[in-house]
Amino acid sequence: MKPQFRWLCGLVVPLLAVVLGGCQQPVQNVAIPGPQDQAAYQPQLYQKPLPPGAFGQTGGNPYGQHVALPDEAAYVQAYQQQRNPRLMVEVLRLHTSTTNRQISASSADFDAIEISMIDYLNANGQVDIQSPSMAKATLSRESFLRLQNGDPKVLPLLKHQLKTDVLIEIKAAPTGQSSTGQPAIRMLATAVSTTDARILGAAYVDMPLPMSKTNINIYTGYLADKIMQKLSAIWGGSAQAYNPIVVRIYHAAGVDDLLALKHFVQKVSGVRLVINRGMTGSSSTAYGRLAVEYDGSPGRFYEALKRNIGVSSGIKAFDLQNNTVDLEVTGPMVLKTVTIQTQTRTVKTQTQTRVIHEQPINPANQ
Repeated sequence: MKPQFRWLCGLVVPLLAVVLGGCQQPVQNVAIPGPQDQAAYQPQLYQKPLPPGAFGQTGGNPYGQHVALPDEAAYVQAYQQQRNPRLMVEVLRLHTSTTNRQISASSADFDAIEISMIDYLNANGQVDIQSPSMAKATLSRESFLRLQNGDPKVLPLLKHQLKTDVLIEIKAAPTGQSSTGQPAIRMLATAVSTTDARILGAAYVDMPLPMSKTNINIYTGYLADKIMQKLSAIWGGSAQAYNPIVVRIYHAAGVDDLLALKHFVQKVSGVRLVINRGMTGSSSTAYGRLAVEYDGSPGRFYEALKRNIGVSSGIKAFDLQNNTVDLEVTGPMVLKTVTIQTQTRTVKTQTQTRVIHEQPINPANQ
């Protein structure tokens, strides 16, 4: 071996001995913080948009079986108290083909949102939910497209042609503005009265992608429960919910007769407030609509109105359901209201005189 190689080996061999000797030293134990250590990671519950365990089981409703929502019992009770109004659920697909391709969703995915909402609001068959396909079959193509675009002018058609009382619209569209910063489906739900287009309840939520069965069932369950809360307050007569009876009057002779009827309705026992929602008339007939705040159901209001009129003819109800009373003036009437006048004389005696006011009401020209 050449002298320069002997010198190199003499330098490398001691260095290897030092390195190998260091590797044989025992490894020190490192203390891992336990649950009692405040510095340890503590998992945080995800509070929004859904409260933990909101629907009775972890993970929501992944297998499609019906899970009773927290507000379902009150919702069904209020629904029965409201004389079983007819509901329809319609999903408005507010998405373009471009955004649809971006999230890889199909029409069937949005149909699944509709079906899941129907399943919840149906409450195991206790609530009458109409098939949205009936709207497509009954309405004209133009009217159905207007319904799909959220046009409120179609609501009277649903009321008269399908006897729908409440339309629950869900606008579902992709969004990049969710709280997580990830693409999601924004779902906006409104419950609308077909009688007067009044919004009875509203809620919204961002559903994360993918549009899996689990995600759809969890987030539509959240929406359905919020709508149940709002409808329960309205139908159940909550003190915080304003829900007047809509009284529509047909075939009066003129607007003056409608105003006289409005004044008479204000005298009915249990009526707190009467608001004129519009009156119109022609040379032969007049139509008016009132919002009546009443302590009771539409049926009880009509019975009280008939008692006050004191006759069995002259006016009749031809539609009495949900929160609507449709009245028709069928013959001449004389509405009578009684006021009490009190007189005080110097001899400190009081006399009371009953003054009867008569106001004739005439039907439209036949």
